[in-house]
Amino acid sequence: MRVEPTRLTLLAVAVLASSTRAQVVRSDTVTFAAVSVGGIHTCGVAAGGVAYCWGWNTRGQLGDGTSGTERWVPVRVVGDARFAAVSAGDRYTCGLTTTGAAYCWGLNGWGQLGDGTTTDRSSPVLVAGVLNFKLVATGFRQTCAIAVSGAAYCWGLNRAGQLGDGTTTDRSSPARVAGDLTFSAVSAGDFHTCGVTTAGAAYCWGANGDGQLGDGSTTNRSTPTPVRVVSGVTFAAVSAGGFHTCGITPDGAAYCWGANGEGQLGDASADGRTQPVRVAGGGSYAAVSAGNSHTCAITAVGAAYCWGLNVQGQLGDGTTESRRRPVPVAGDIHFVAIEAGGSGQALGFHSCGLTVAGAAYCWGQNARGQLGDGTTQDQTRPVPVAQNRAGAAIPPPLEGEAAYVDAMEADLRNLVLAEEMFFADSVKYSSKIGPGAVDLRLSEGSTLLSLQLTQDGWTARMGHAYTQTVCTMFVGSTPLPPATKEGVATCK
Repeated sequence: MRVEPTRLTLLAVAVLASSTRAQVVRSDTVTFAAVSVGGIHTCGVAAGGVAYCWGWNTRGQLGDGTSGTERWVPVRVVGDARFAAVSAGDRYTCGLTTTGAAYCWGLNGWGQLGDGTTTDRSSPVLVAGVLNFKLVATGFRQTCAIAVSGAAYCWGLNRAGQLGDGTTTDRSSPARVAGDLTFSAVSAGDFHTCGVTTAGAAYCWGANGDGQLGDGSTTNRSTPTPVRVVSGVTFAAVSAGGFHTCGITPDGAAYCWGANGEGQLGDASADGRTQPVRVAGGGSYAAVSAGNSHTCAITAVGAAYCWGLNVQGQLGDGTTESRRRPVPVAGDIHFVAIEAGGSGQALGFHSCGLTVAGAAYCWGQNARGQLGDGTTQDQTRPVPVAQNRAGAAIPPPLEGEAAYVDAMEADLRNLVLAEEMFFADSVKYSSKIGPGAVDLRLSEGSTLLSLQLTQDGWTARMGHAYTQTVCTMFVGSTPLPPATKEGVATCK
């Protein structure tokens, strides 16, 4: 179906078509304050505390109330929580609200959501207990957080002692890390966890088969063990990756330790290390992020460097050649934050960065849309996340493709309309402009047969009856090719 010939400027209107079904996404203009890279998905926090996620969604890790359908552009995490930070793990995500409450969603087979169950969740659930946190970090199957008091708590998988509570028992709610240490930072890797105390001492616990705990051994530890460093060296931050760890000193020196088969320690070798070694080049860094088998860092002026495995372009240097020492990320983009995809065995092949203007860029593997650029094409250089547009998908997950531009002028004869969309839940969307401000309610079991755009609104056809014409509701944006003779086109 198509509308009568009319030209007008459409701001954020999308028709996302597949052969039989389509996905409609309501879009917002988004400026990000934080970004976090998981195994095959990515999340960010926008101004105002709204969380968005994109990429793989097999266990509900995007938090949009659905599971099973990947999202190639950011979708809004459901609920009213306002987040200060998010952390994307392997098929699950956690966030910290502005009031210190921790929420998690996604895979929960080992209790990593911390809600006292092992039930997967496709929308945020509150972490059990009455603790207020100031930091939360997700790993492969374990989550850790720092309470306002500075005490560290962990929950989830614990078979290698990665929860640090002196046991190897899995926990579905927060368990205090042993040792009465006061932490300023914590980072969860695949099977190990590390933290920095308020005195600048680095501690690690959990799996240590590759020396990733940095204590000079390859022995697993179920309680925090000090990272062995040269006298006088302290850390401002640490980052636990797949099977290696990196840290930054207060003066900007970067050190790494653990597995190094892909050059992820950045010391110009492929030799594993059980104690910290200085990253080659003598650079001064403001932040470092250890991924699954690669590492990224930014300097004080925002220049980004990466090293290690690069089979899918996750180093961002325009190649797929692995590197044993830091190489600059292409594009001359200045970042204030950077993250290397980490959690998950044989996963974590992408990276993302955030500019001072709040623009998010990603690069590397994109098979599940985890770069957020509206495609599934791998990228060896940074690409902007959906041109800073994001949306909230109407549940349940629907087939389709998404692409976004800020605005477009289009002949409405060339717009293809969404067909055969099924809504399993009752969802109400209200128009904000135009006469009447009419609401459209999509009830359980309803089938939306078509959606017609007009100059001043849109009309939805459900079953054999037309709904009212409601005022304009903008739902994404993409230029579409001309319709075919049958009035059907595709959105690529």
